[in-house]
Amino acid sequence: MNLSRLDFPEEITSILEKSGISELNPPQIAAIKSGLLENKNLVIAAPTASGKTLIAEIAFIKNFLNSGKTVYLVPLKALASEKYREFKEKYEKIGMRIAISIGDLDSDDAWLRSYDLIIASNEKMDSLLRHSPEWINRVSLIIADEIHLINDASRGPTLEVVLTRLHDIANAQILALSATIQNADEIAEWLDAKLVKSDYRPVKLHKGVFYPDGSDSKIEFLEKEKYILQADGENELILSADTLSRNKQALMFLSTRASAEAAAEKISRISEKFLSREEKEKLAELSNEALNALGNPTKQCKRLASLLKSGVAFHHAGLVAKQRQIIEDNFRNGLIKILTATPTLAFGLNLPAWRVLIRDTKRYGGYGADYIPVLEIHQMQGRAGRPKYDTDGEAILMAKTKAETKELWERYILGEPEPIYSKLSLESVLRMHVLSLVSCEAARTLQHLQDFFSKTFFAHQYKDIDEVMEKVGKILKELESYNFIRIENGNFISNEFVPAFDIGKDIKLEATRLGKRVSELYLDPQSAHRLIENLKVQPDMNYLLAASQCMEMRPLSAVKQKETEWVEEALESSGLVGPDVWDIDYEDFLKSFKASLMFTDWMSETGEDKLLEKYGITPGELYAKTTTAEWIFYAMAELAKLLNKRLPANAASKIKLRIRYGVKEELLPLVRLRSIGRIRARLLFRNGIKNISDIKKAQLEKLEAILGRNVAKQLKETTEENLDEKMKRFKF
Repeated sequence: MNLSRLDFPEEITSILEKSGISELNPPQIAAIKSGLLENKNLVIAAPTASGKTLIAEIAFIKNFLNSGKTVYLVPLKALASEKYREFKEKYEKIGMRIAISIGDLDSDDAWLRSYDLIIASNEKMDSLLRHSPEWINRVSLIIADEIHLINDASRGPTLEVVLTRLHDIANAQILALSATIQNADEIAEWLDAKLVKSDYRPVKLHKGVFYPDGSDSKIEFLEKEKYILQADGENELILSADTLSRNKQALMFLSTRASAEAAAEKISRISEKFLSREEKEKLAELSNEALNALGNPTKQCKRLASLLKSGVAFHHAGLVAKQRQIIEDNFRNGLIKILTATPTLAFGLNLPAWRVLIRDTKRYGGYGADYIPVLEIHQMQGRAGRPKYDTDGEAILMAKTKAETKELWERYILGEPEPIYSKLSLESVLRMHVLSLVSCEAARTLQHLQDFFSKTFFAHQYKDIDEVMEKVGKILKELESYNFIRIENGNFISNEFVPAFDIGKDIKLEATRLGKRVSELYLDPQSAHRLIENLKVQPDMNYLLAASQCMEMRPLSAVKQKETEWVEEALESSGLVGPDVWDIDYEDFLKSFKASLMFTDWMSETGEDKLLEKYGITPGELYAKTTTAEWIFYAMAELAKLLNKRLPANAASKIKLRIRYGVKEELLPLVRLRSIGRIRARLLFRNGIKNISDIKKAQLEKLEAILGRNVAKQLKETTEENLDEKMKRFKF
C-alpha cells in the first residue's frame, strides 16, 4: 500500500518518505484495514523491527489532524527520551506540539494542556492521574508501547491500572503495541480491541545455536546453512572474531553486569586489529569522553575507556547517563563493533545489530538458576538485523556443550513464548493503587473499588476478583490504621484483620488530608508511615536508615561476608537498635543500614571511586539511589510540614540537598551555584570563600587561581547578578 492512500497532507507524506518509508508493510496495512484511522481500538502483536512504531505514528498524525490529543505511554524513561527526540525532529515542523513528561512525581504538569503529543513513562502517567489534571479527559488517543510488560511484576501492575483508569476517564481510542505473545487475544478482549497479529519482519531473522564440536565450533540455523568455524578458544572470542571478520557488529547478552564487563574485556584483546586508523582515532576521543564523564574517574570509568579504544563496550545500569549515551550513539553509527549488555537492553531502546549473541540463558533467583522465559529471549533475538542496513540478521544462542544444544534448540528456537499474566494481586502494588483510587475520588465507596478492579486485566483473565478484594479489605484496614483514609459504615472483624464487608452496603471511603498527600507524593503507604513515625525521633542517621528501609529503595545490595564485621561495628557504634542476629529480618535490616552508611559517606564528600571500592556501588547505581533518596526526603519534608513539624521538615529538607549534591552542610550555599559542584565548592571553602557574598567581594584573580579563568568569570558575573536582584527585593 502506497503512502498516498493515507490521505495525509503532502508535507507529512514527505516527512515519512524522507525517513525511508514509501510503502506500508503487511502489519501496517492490516492495522489500517482493521480501523486504525477510524478510531478503532487495536492491539498490534508483531516481532521487534516489524514497523509497530510507524503504526503508532500514523495513528497520532491522524489524531493531530483531527485536533486530538495523544498520550504515548512507554515503560522506561530512556525509551521516552528516545521517542521524544525522534518524534520532535520529525513532526514539530508541521506544528505538532510534542512534550515529554517523565520527571517530577508531585505535579499535575498543567502545562501539558497545550500539547498535542505527550510522551510519558507509565509511572509518570500514574502520578499525573493522582493529581487529576483537567486536560486528561481531552485525550482522544492512548498508545501503550510494550504492553506485554503487564507480565512484569515490578512494572506491569502500574501499566494495568493506568490503562484501566484512562479507559474509564477518557473517551479515547486505544492502540497497544506488543511483542508476539501467546495470549495477545486476551489483551485485545480486555481493551475491547481488535487483534492484529503478524510474524512479518522486514529483515529476515536467522535463529541458531552455537556449540563446540571437537576441534571445531558450529552454528546450526533453523533456515540457513550451518557455519563451521575453524577456531580454538573461548566461545565469546570465536564468535566475536567471526563477526568482526565479516565487517559486522554484534550485541552480546549476558546475565550480570560483572559478566558483561568481563566478556567485553576478553573481546577487546582481539578486536583492535579489525579497526581502521581513522576508527582508532575517533575511538580514542570517545574513550576520553567516557573517562571524564565524572569529576573523578572510577575503576569502572577507566575500564570502559580502555575498552572503547578497541571498539568494544559494555552497557548496563551501573553506567552514568552520559556514558550510556556515548555507547548507544556510537554503536548505532557503527563505531563500536561489539557491545556486551545485560538483558534489560532488549526492552525498548532501538539498538539493533547484524548479529545477536546470547551467552547466558539462565539467571539466578531465590531458588537457584532458572531458564530465562522464552518471551525475553525472543526480545533479545529481535535485536538482530538492522532495518535499512541489513537484509538479514543472526540471533545465536551459545551452548557450552553439544549436549546443551538440544535443550536450547527445543526451548528457544522451536518453543513458543509463554502467555502473560496480570500481577495486580501483589499486595505491595495494591496498597499504592487502592490509596490512589480513594484519594482522587475515583472510588468513593467499596462498591466503586470493586467496580474498578472488575475492569482490570486481572479480572478479565481470571473471571474472579475475590482474591483481589480480600486483599483490598486488609489494605483498607491498614490504611485506616495509618490515618490515611476514613471508612464509614464498615464492620471490621479485628481478630481476623479482614473487613467483613457486605458489598451491597454503601460503605463510604474517604482519604484524609494526610492520605491524599501520601498518594500525590507517589509513596508506598508503608514507606510513608515509616517516615511519619521517624519524624518523632532525632534526624540524620535515623532518617537515613528510615529512608533506606522504604520500599522505593529496593533492591538493596546484600552485605557480603567480608563486609559483615565492619558494618556490624558501625551499627554498634551508631547507637541504633536493630533486630537480633537470629531474627529473620536481621539480614534486611543490615542491608538498609549499609545503604544508610553509604549515603552518610556520600554526604561527607567521599568520591565515587572510593564508594565503588567500599560498597561496590557503581556511578550509575549511585545516581539512581541518590535520586530516589532525594525524592524520599522531599516527601518526608512535605509530610512533616503537613503535620506542623517544622524542625523535622527543615532537617529532612537539609538532608535532601546534601544527598543531591553529595556535600557537608557547610558547602550548601556554594554548590547551588551554576558550574560549582562538590569539588569546586570545597576548593572555594578552603580558600575562605563560603557564600555568595564572599564571591562578590573576592578579586577575580583569586577566583581564577582557584577555579580557572572561564569558570571564575562566569561565577563572578552570575553571583553579582544574583546579589543585585536580592538587594532590589529589599529596597524600599
